[in-house]
Formats: sequence, structure tokens, C-alpha cells
Amino acid sequence: MLVADVIVMATPVYFYTMDAQMKTLIDRTTPKYTEISNKDFCFLVTAADTEQENLERTIDGFRGFTDGCLEGAVERGVIYGVGAWHKGEINGTKAMQQAYEMGKSV
Repeated sequence: MLVADVIVMATPVYFYTMDAQMKTLIDRTTPKYTEISNKDFCFLVTAADTEQENLERTIDGFRGFTDGCLEGAVERGVIYGVGAWHKGEINGTKAMQQAYEMGKSV
């Protein structure tokens, strides 16, 4: 993370928040978070829920980390993969095309 120009934070949304692995990753930056500066961030979330607004708590968690803790963090975009309950259901969705386009712009 220290040498990256762009950091993509992606998580499935379980019970309206990020999964434990993503939270652990964020927590494990504690010793070096003051050195993670001037980075661009992209946020990707997927959920079975079909309402994008129900995923905002997760995005707020990402923003709490980037806006509240990291100097010079810039949010480059958010992708909401809604309505994905079973493996593979995200394929062919608008979110997949958005992720592809976001990746090309990095």
C-alpha cells in the first residue's frame, strides 16, 4: 500500500457492512497509516441486496478510513454490485462493465 498509486478496496457486504477480512486489513494499517498518503482509492462492494442505498454504510466505513485517517486520499469512484447472491451472478452486470472501465482509467 505504501508504494501503490491506486488502491482498490473491495468487499462483499454482509449484514450491511464490510466483511471481517477487509476490516482486518484496515486495522492492520495502524503501524503505517500515516505513511499511506496521496493515494487514489476505488471502492467496490457487492451484495445480495438490490438497493444501492443499503450499501452506503459500507462505503461510509471506507471513507472513514480514507478521509478520516489518510492524508491526501482521493476517491476515484464507487461501484455497487447489487443483486449478487450466488457465485457468478455478478457476471454480465452493469457493475462488471463499470469495474472494467474503472480499471482501464487507472
